[in-house]
Amino acid sequence: MTSQGPLSGIRILDFTERMQGPYATQMLADMGADVIKVERRVSLTPDGRPDDRYGEKGLYGKDHEDSKTYSAGFLASNRNKRSITVDLKSPEGLAMIERLLPTVDVVYENFRPGVMERLGVGYERCAEFNSSVVYASATGYGPDGPYVKRPGQDVLVEGLTGWGRINGDATGRPVPVGTAIADTLGAMNGAFAVASALYHRALTGEGQHVHVNLFDSALAALAEWGLHFMNTKEGEPQRRPASHASPYTPPPYGFYKTGDGYIALSSGRQISQLSRILGIDDLSVDPRFSTYWPRFDNRELFSAIIEEALSHKTTAEWLALMEPEDIFAAPVNTFEEAFTDPQALHNEMIVELPTPIGPMKFFGVPYKLDKTPASVRTAPPLHGQHTDEVLREFGFTDAEIETLREQKAI
Repeated sequence: MTSQGPLSGIRILDFTERMQGPYATQMLADMGADVIKVERRVSLTPDGRPDDRYGEKGLYGKDHEDSKTYSAGFLASNRNKRSITVDLKSPEGLAMIERLLPTVDVVYENFRPGVMERLGVGYERCAEFNSSVVYASATGYGPDGPYVKRPGQDVLVEGLTGWGRINGDATGRPVPVGTAIADTLGAMNGAFAVASALYHRALTGEGQHVHVNLFDSALAALAEWGLHFMNTKEGEPQRRPASHASPYTPPPYGFYKTGDGYIALSSGRQISQLSRILGIDDLSVDPRFSTYWPRFDNRELFSAIIEEALSHKTTAEWLALMEPEDIFAAPVNTFEEAFTDPQALHNEMIVELPTPIGPMKFFGVPYKLDKTPASVRTAPPLHGQHTDEVLREFGFTDAEIETLREQKAI
C-alpha cells in the first residue's frame, strides 16, 4: 500500500535494534517514510537468540511455547518497514551501504557510542557521501559523559532517573513501570527530533547529527513532579497509599477499590458532589480534608473513607451515577477491556493486518492528520525479505546482487 503521509518521499536507512530506535523509525514509517531496516546478515537477535519475530517456529500467538515476549518486542516496533541484510564488517557489504547513502534522507542508529564509527558508517563518514543527511543516534546516556560506556536499558534508566521511586509502593520500595517507558519516550523524542531536522533541511538544505537518549528522555518526562521536587522543600516522593497516583497531589487522585473492581477519580474540585453521590458526609467541609494541605497530609484516611463507601456498589453502578454529573471518573480497565473499549475501537486504535503467519492485531496510529494521515500499512518484515527489491531500486543489477550474495555480504 502506498502512503500519502506527510513524510511520503522520505527514505530512511534504519540501523536500529530492540526498542528505542525501532519504535522511533516505526513512527516515521507510519507518517509515510520509506524505512529500510538494515539487519545483520545472520538472523540472530542482538544477544544471540534465534530470530523469533514471528516465533522461532513461526507460531507466535498460536502455540504457547513459541509465544515469547521477544517476538512481541520486534513486532510492536517494526511495521511499515522493509528489511534488507548486510554484513557491515565485509568490505563488499560496506561498499553496498555507501552506494545507498547519497539518495537517503535519514540514517537512524541506536548502538553504543563509537560502534557505527568503527563499522565505517558514523555520521562524518555518511556525510561525506550525503552532506544533507539527517543522522540520528539513539543511545542510553548520550554521546559522551560519565556513563557513556555503561549498558543503556529501560529498567536501568528507570532506576537512575527516579522513575522507580515515584512509582514506588506504600512502603517506599521502588517499583519499575510495567512498560518500557524510557524506551518509548526516547523513541518519541527521537522521531520528533528527526522530523524537526527534516523541516530545517527543507528550509536550508542543511543536514545534521541528531542525538537522543533514554536517560534524558526519562528525566525530562518527570515533568511537574520533578520540577516540584527541585523547587520546593517537599522532599522525596512517597506514594501513600500506593493506589494514589501522585506523591505530591492531594486526593482524590488515583485508583480506588469498588464492590467488584476499581475506579479512577482525579478531581479535588468535586469533593462535595462526590460525597453526595457516595452517600457520605460532605468531606469538603471536614477540617481534615477541606483544603489542600490537610487533605494531602490525611490522604490515606481520605482514601479509606472513599473506598469504604465505594465498596457498596460495582464500578459500573458508580459510573452510572457519576457520569451524568460530569464527575472526573473512569473504570480501571483490564487489558481485555482496554483493547475492546468502544473509544479505542472508534479511534481505530486496534487494527488487524495480514502477516506471514496469518492475521494479527496491532495498535493504530495515535495522531490523526486530516490532509496527510499516518497509516498502518504492512506487517513487520521477515528477515531480509526486501533485500533484492530494495537493491534493484537503488540501481543494483541482478548480477551484482547475486555477487553480493556469493560474497556473503548480504
